[in-house]
Amino acid sequence: MSQLDEEDRLLVERLEHKLRANGLQLTAEQRTQVERVNKRLVELELEFIYNVDHATNHVMLSRAELDGLPASFFENRRSEFRGLTKKFIVLAQAAEATAVLKHATNEATRKTVYVAQSSHCPKNIALLQEVVHLRLEKAQLFGFATYADYVLNQRMAKTPAAVMELEESLSAKLRPLAEKEMAELCALKRTEVEAAGAVYDGFYEWDYIRYSSQAMANQHRVDMDEIKEYFALDSVLSKVLSLYTTTLGLKVIEASSVLPVWHPSVKTFEVWEADDSAFVGHIYLDLYEREDKYQDIAVWPLRSAVVGEDGTRMTPASAMLASFSEPTETTPVLLTHINVKYLVHALGHAFQNLCSKAKWSQLTAPRDFAEISSQMFVQWVWEPKSLRTLASHYQTGATMPDELIERLVASRNTSRAIRELRQVFRGIYDMDIHRITKAGAIDVVAHYNELSERVALANYGDAHVFKAATFSHIMQGYDCGYYSFMWASVISADMFSARFSGQDSDAEAGAAFRSEILQPGGACDPSASVERFLGRAPSN
Repeated sequence: MSQLDEEDRLLVERLEHKLRANGLQLTAEQRTQVERVNKRLVELELEFIYNVDHATNHVMLSRAELDGLPASFFENRRSEFRGLTKKFIVLAQAAEATAVLKHATNEATRKTVYVAQSSHCPKNIALLQEVVHLRLEKAQLFGFATYADYVLNQRMAKTPAAVMELEESLSAKLRPLAEKEMAELCALKRTEVEAAGAVYDGFYEWDYIRYSSQAMANQHRVDMDEIKEYFALDSVLSKVLSLYTTTLGLKVIEASSVLPVWHPSVKTFEVWEADDSAFVGHIYLDLYEREDKYQDIAVWPLRSAVVGEDGTRMTPASAMLASFSEPTETTPVLLTHINVKYLVHALGHAFQNLCSKAKWSQLTAPRDFAEISSQMFVQWVWEPKSLRTLASHYQTGATMPDELIERLVASRNTSRAIRELRQVFRGIYDMDIHRITKAGAIDVVAHYNELSERVALANYGDAHVFKAATFSHIMQGYDCGYYSFMWASVISADMFSARFSGQDSDAEAGAAFRSEILQPGGACDPSASVERFLGRAPSN
């Protein structure tokens, strides 16, 4: 081992860990148990995700019940008559539910939609409970006290204690700010309710989107429907790719040859060094919704950048999937500002794969380190300089006015402490259910609801909800890993502030980021990579 370079040594350590994780040190009987557990876990995780992706919960609401919704909401919307009343079908899924929760003046309507959205997939409750117990069984077969100990020993965080120290520190700092923000939202609701001659009886989860949107409009005069007009998908995508390539010393062009794709709508691009000195890899973009397609914005590495058996480097390929509506003949796809953020985040993962210079495919970046590059470049969507590049009106081509940019940037902090505290809550919940030492020690639904009320200031009133049944991240590789969003957010904000908002040019900072963070990936110690880039230890 002493004669190996750092990358080869890490490979040996990673392979040893992988072999041990597959039961190398276990008895034959124990290996049989691990095989049984792993097989059952795969079945449960796939079933959980299938149930979420194919949920069809909906509610039937009249035009009166949907008072406040814009006329566009009712265009082409399916409806049925219930007696003499025309009822519209509203799916309890993100886009439609959010529209109702934002615009509906009737609190009973908002509650109905929120409960429908937060109580589908009841079968997943038992699946999650069984998954938690099986993960514990697996960890203890390998000699770990908890599943969190088993997973984190190969992560940047190393221990559950380190994760909880971060989460609890953030919670303590965010809570007084979140309580102040919540008081402001309560005041908005009280004013509206009492102006209508009704009695204010409290602030609930189904009120949050409506009144946080009002707070944003009141404080900063930001209308997200107006903001969307500056973010046409094709335009934004081209400009985001340009920001990445300019910063990292690359260029992107449409693929010069026809590549095999899994659907005719998939677009393919080549990535080259900016000076044409070398071909870097491919990006596949699968952007539009279709039946049974994955619903979120995400990136998968189709091929890693590794050295082949003959010594030649295999060029990487990344695929980004999204489910945007198809453009119409008159209107392009217009993105919300949050979807621009998600787009930038996802492409960060794509370029992480493309820029890797790791020799071995097994040396992928650990989850909490892999989020850093994506989280850091998300800062672009809040930087006035970047917004002047990204935002242009879909009809006129005019750049977003500076005054509107200023208001949008200022709106970032509207209810921000509440949002961040809810991320902290999810990270703590993920750790809590995976830190149990005895099967049956935790009720996954009861703990989710109690913890969200205690940590995230949630109030469900008398509603029966079980949002734990749709917490898909912990079934898709983020088990004991949800903390990585906040972990990476803290580190990446420090990195962006230190290098991209400091004295360095974006090109200088980008070159350093590419060489110190992206190229090594998981081929060297992540903490050491961050410290080399910063020139010091990271700070929160």
